Amino acid sequence: MLVRKAVGREWKATDYSGIERSLFRNNDTGGRSSLVRLKEGSRYPEHAHHGTEEVVVLEGRVSIGGEELGAGDYLFTAPGEEHDVVAVSDAVIFVSSQKETPVIGI
Repeated sequence: MLVRKAVGREWKATDYSGIERSLFRNNDTGGRSSLVRLKEGSRYPEHAHHGTEEVVVLEGRVSIGGEELGAGDYLFTAPGEEHDVVAVSDAVIFVSSQKETPVIGI
């Protein structure tokens, strides 16, 4: 069993301005589960999915592949699909990917 408590949660900057990640775990197939915190207007570039990905918006609003999502909304991405992520407002999302998702372009 793995437990990650909210108290004392560590956020680490990503390579993309305004986006931070709090890692829960890396999995055996190259994916990971984490929280991602985005400042309004920040953008995670278009990336390709080699495995599935699940996203739940916990706070705020984001646009993922042009689909605007708010708190409580869920998105599933199948292998082969590509999308970017844009923060419409300050937001926190839960992301769980089965495999690594390489960035296509910046």
